[in-house]
Amino acid sequence: MTFGIWPPAIGFALQAKQPIRCTLCFKDSMILWCGAFFVAFRARNCYNIAMEKTNVSQPSEQYASFGLGRRNVFMWLASLFMLLSGALRIVYYSSPVEDAEGVGSTAFVLLFVVLPVVFCLWYAAALISKGSERLFTTCTPVFFGTAFLIYRACILFKSGAFGFNSGILLAANIVFCCMLYFIYRFAVNTGAKRAKAVAARRYIALIAFAAAAAIVFWQSGLLNIFRQPEGGITSFLGGISLFCAALAVILVFIGAKINSGNMPLPACGDRSDGRRLRSLDPISGVGVYIMSRRNGANNLFRDGFECSAAEKYIREKREEGLDKFGYTHLLLAAYVRTVSQRPALNRFIAGHRIYTRDGKIIVCMAIKKDMATDASETIIKVEFRPEDSVYDVYEKFNAAVEEAKASEELNSSFDKLAGLLNFIPGLLMEFTLWLIRVFDYFGKLPRILPKLSPFHGSMFITSMGSLGIPPIYHHLYDFGNLPIFLAFGAKRRENVMLPDGTVQQKKYIDFTVTTDERICDGFYFASSIKFMKRCLANPERLDEKPESVVRDVD
Repeated sequence: MTFGIWPPAIGFALQAKQPIRCTLCFKDSMILWCGAFFVAFRARNCYNIAMEKTNVSQPSEQYASFGLGRRNVFMWLASLFMLLSGALRIVYYSSPVEDAEGVGSTAFVLLFVVLPVVFCLWYAAALISKGSERLFTTCTPVFFGTAFLIYRACILFKSGAFGFNSGILLAANIVFCCMLYFIYRFAVNTGAKRAKAVAARRYIALIAFAAAAAIVFWQSGLLNIFRQPEGGITSFLGGISLFCAALAVILVFIGAKINSGNMPLPACGDRSDGRRLRSLDPISGVGVYIMSRRNGANNLFRDGFECSAAEKYIREKREEGLDKFGYTHLLLAAYVRTVSQRPALNRFIAGHRIYTRDGKIIVCMAIKKDMATDASETIIKVEFRPEDSVYDVYEKFNAAVEEAKASEELNSSFDKLAGLLNFIPGLLMEFTLWLIRVFDYFGKLPRILPKLSPFHGSMFITSMGSLGIPPIYHHLYDFGNLPIFLAFGAKRRENVMLPDGTVQQKKYIDFTVTTDERICDGFYFASSIKFMKRCLANPERLDEKPESVVRDVD
């Protein structure tokens, strides 16, 4: 099949030029197309009816999507037919078929042979590797297939292969192909949608692609295979290829199972490190373009907290056996608890889109092996959960520090990656980083890079208190997606006048926060800072896990 694997392509099968076939007059063609459009629009009515009848899993499971696991026989059958479609395309153009479609056109080998086979393999690979949870990844090859088939339609129309020269019917071909693509995308891209009637989407796709398969079978004259045609069975391979692709798509929707849950499932547009937010105010979507760089959207904030309660709490934890428990652990625990109730702090901007890290709080920190100017330095990344208590934070953070300091020289995974990059010459280094930025923009970075990169995370924290100086205002990085930088300084003493007029000396710790203002509004930031300060003023509440965790918006 030209884009044998492409579901949307099936509608264009009507144009597959074969030596033996029935030739349609203009009237018959118009009747055929009207019937196809009627079937597609009728599918919408079926969807509306199904919306009233379909219930997915338990009422608490609000989200659903389709999946096709490797234990599902339909997944293997669909992949087999997609691969067969590509193989038939190769055989079709390898055999001396007279008047094979597209021969002699511009870039014939690339557009009519190479790309269809490549994208056929792409579809099958996506189905096998990600079909169980991310069936929507097959939309990408389908999109390219649609673009190719529009080009194919124009080439065949120009050569008179349709048997008519009506521009209206050419436009109908293009519209029908695009319609099939959007039906396919509508059916498989459901993870970020509510579960109500998700199951009904398959009915639309099944009706549309069954109609397309029937058109392919009839228009390609496949019934004539058994009548000993002059050109042999080879002359029908183009039509068979298209029909195999149609059958594969139908098998996908027949065998697809429903995955449901009470959290949004992966959907088209999500990244490996975040879920795209689709229900934000319009101003949020525009703001990321107005302030396109992270450093141009910085907000600088300075505050402090009275630390008598924190000092008492730290002493108690050390007495309990939490060795070296300090302000870093306390601030991290307070931050994690704040994110559990203010999840918008865990958003980030990438590719001019706003994402959230559902259930993952990733903190980066620079550490030194010794407090000396010539001591080696590295950066650690620690992953927390919104449900973590202060004990969980302590264990996870200390484990990361001990792992980094285990060797004589600090040598984290990021250090090893940076060491490899240092072997790249200067000019090529610029190109390499530009390429990484491009892949990061579109969310296509290999998963290992965001895991290692200290520029991808929820927050960067640094302790100026260990250096005996006040906190600094640290900039954000345009590279990566870190939205918050927090620095805290050494303890200081301040004379405070009490309500009775007396003066008392108290201890304070100042901290500065640099934020990306595009992730949420000022009121939300202010509310979050106040909540965090309440946690620091009453640190005992951090001993227990939160009663509930607030999830970010859809």
